[in-house]
Amino acid sequence: MARFTQYPAADLADYANATTVLIANEDGEIKQASFEGLRDNYFGNIRTATLPVTNAQVLALNSTPQTVVAALGAGKAIKVLSASVKIDNPSAAYATHVGIALQCAGATDAQYVSSNALNASVTSTRLLAPDSSFTATSTQLIANAGLEVFVPSGDPTNGDADIEIEVIYQVIDL
Repeated sequence: MARFTQYPAADLADYANATTVLIANEDGEIKQASFEGLRDNYFGNIRTATLPVTNAQVLALNSTPQTVVAALGAGKAIKVLSASVKIDNPSAAYATHVGIALQCAGATDAQYVSSNALNASVTSTRLLAPDSSFTATSTQLIANAGLEVFVPSGDPTNGDADIEIEVIYQVIDL
């Protein structure tokens, strides 16, 4: 019988969803499993997404939102669990309209927000907070809708830094 130390180590490309691995159940039977199946069974379909946003894109984030996660298909929605924004090496802070929000396309309200996330003159990472300002007629989770980052109040001015949005989200059935 082969020993684990006889196999080459996996690299990052080996961890794609379709990758299959052999596992042994408690009776010693060897079966195939996929990383996608393991994730879905043990992590509740929790995923991550990272979106780099250039300075030019940040300066237009009100008029041109950026998609962080593409729509997942009929009956599937994106539920944000955690979100942060990293501001990378600014020499000038964004001066106006410095709040950002994460919202499903077509929703009336954001899921996560920060009123001053872009107001930084040093490299920093800032957490966004869940948006609890919704009303009885608000929608936050929309089936088959992408998750977008945008500035709610107007396009930012003056800043010169790229940013990076990082999101931990769960795929849910609606």
